[in-house]
Amino acid sequence: MTFKLSASLLPLSYGIIAMGSFVSTLFLACYLHFERVTKNHCKMYEFLPSISSTIGDFSPEMNVYRYGMALTSGLRLGTIYLNHHVSTEEKNNLLAQSNSGRKSFTSSSVLESVRRLGYLIPMSTVFDTIRVFSAGGWIYISSSEHLFSHQVGFVSYVIFSFLYMYTHCAVLYHTKIKFRPGFENQSISSIIFKGNYSPRTQKDLFSFKWKAILGIAHFLLFVGSLKYFVDHTFYCVYLSYSKYSIFEWLLATTNILYDTLTYLDFDGLYFTLHREKKSSI
Repeated sequence: MTFKLSASLLPLSYGIIAMGSFVSTLFLACYLHFERVTKNHCKMYEFLPSISSTIGDFSPEMNVYRYGMALTSGLRLGTIYLNHHVSTEEKNNLLAQSNSGRKSFTSSSVLESVRRLGYLIPMSTVFDTIRVFSAGGWIYISSSEHLFSHQVGFVSYVIFSFLYMYTHCAVLYHTKIKFRPGFENQSISSIIFKGNYSPRTQKDLFSFKWKAILGIAHFLLFVGSLKYFVDHTFYCVYLSYSKYSIFEWLLATTNILYDTLTYLDFDGLYFTLHREKKSSI
């Protein structure tokens, strides 16, 4: 008896559960405790609560979100392992094809990419792992319980998310894009911003393009959020809290979408459960 399960279900399930948790939590907070979750030290009207106030203090939204994130923890850790495994396998295949003379690029170019992958792959894995554990810092320690720990967890999550996105996109480029026939003379920017790829027939290109765009958006959102964070924290500028909250929710959304796109990278990869037949005596 053999049972096969597509590995693509890991990031896809994570994306559905995580996004569902965010949307349902925000809806419950606004419906049940709008005035309380938008209340802050500036004592002004706000139209949108931050993630911290939405998930941290009131039930049932706090419980719904934490339960949803608990369900995704195994999926995220499994995705990290598979990302590392697939990237390492692609690096070894690249080196083997170069040694056999099947690559159109010069051996020095391929060897340079293999050398870079030697540190990009473990860096990407480490950054992604730290990101997952940093998320626990702001999900399970609310701002009202311990503000400093909560803030450190969230800022660490955002920073290591960007570092992971950058190194992971670099891994994808060197393993699946750089030596692809027809892309020898194309710049990375043209591949990202000018290419129009199909998610069905050009999965690698589609995944790389939109992961790169989401990574850039993530960085710009973080930089943009700093202005409204300062305006709200130190100057109590009208609606600055709500504007900062928009950036917070968009940061979380780019994270979820980025991880969900990994389902394309796992296409054709399966978990197999096999029962061996016992030999009869």
